[in-house]
Amino acid sequence: MVSVPYLRGLSRVAEGCYAWFEPPGSWGLSNSGIVVAGDEVLVIDTQNDVPRARALRAAARAVAGSAEITTVVNTHDDGDHWFGNLLFEGCRIIATEASLAGMRALRMNPLRLEELGEPGTTLHGWLRWRTEVFDYESWRPVHPTETFAGSTTVKPGGTTVELLQVGPAHTAGDAIVHVPSAGVVFAGDIVFHRSTPITWAGPVSNYIAACETILALDPAVIVPGHGPVAGPAAVRDLRDYLSMVLEYTSRQFAAGVPVERAYREIDLGAYRLWPHASRVFQTMCAIYAELGPAQPRKSWAEAMEIVLADDQS
Repeated sequence: MVSVPYLRGLSRVAEGCYAWFEPPGSWGLSNSGIVVAGDEVLVIDTQNDVPRARALRAAARAVAGSAEITTVVNTHDDGDHWFGNLLFEGCRIIATEASLAGMRALRMNPLRLEELGEPGTTLHGWLRWRTEVFDYESWRPVHPTETFAGSTTVKPGGTTVELLQVGPAHTAGDAIVHVPSAGVVFAGDIVFHRSTPITWAGPVSNYIAACETILALDPAVIVPGHGPVAGPAAVRDLRDYLSMVLEYTSRQFAAGVPVERAYREIDLGAYRLWPHASRVFQTMCAIYAELGPAQPRKSWAEAMEIVLADDQS
């Protein structure tokens, strides 16, 4: 694996391939990708707000030379990966069908964040924090212009780029972007590196399978959705973490243990050192929902209140 400093801004990760980093990669601070191919530029994920998207676009222009930014891929429907589409309006914007549906549903409207969450809750405070960190003043939604299911190929500047749907996993419509000639995978939020993943949709077995899909591609470089550049070892660690959580949670569900109690009693071992370890609660909620679809489940707000309260403790 190449050594790439984890610093804010653009870094070259392979021939024609770049990553835009937003350290420390915590809530809402995500990575983007740029592929310069002949006379065209492909951008993967467009950041969380207008200023960050503007900086990403400027960086793409700086490395593009005379090439034009023609294509954007949104790997999934979390806002920190597509809210910057406004700065790429007019481009061909591609996402999975399921991701587009999630974007249209817009669970967290960035213009109305302060209306979400009950006043006095940790969730409400976290949402207010987002309005202070991210600038949504001139934001409006710009949705993908094309969708796919399964897989598809695009050829900016004649370079083959594979788009592979691996969700539902982290979200309902996750996709990864593979540049075979460069040995690079832009993994979106299938890969959190040096940070705890979170499962909004599941099933977690699909999330594990998505890790296996990345490993089968045998990439030299993996650009995660959050965190520094990774190699296959990081994906194996992530797969093993998810497998451990799935096995433990399935046993607890079968034994009739309530999900909150199962969460309080889980032994994460060395994984407890990963930042945002409390995100495991949302992943466990997704597993309980999968195993017992007819049973009452935690709402997004209820689960996030526990995740965030423990994340700050």
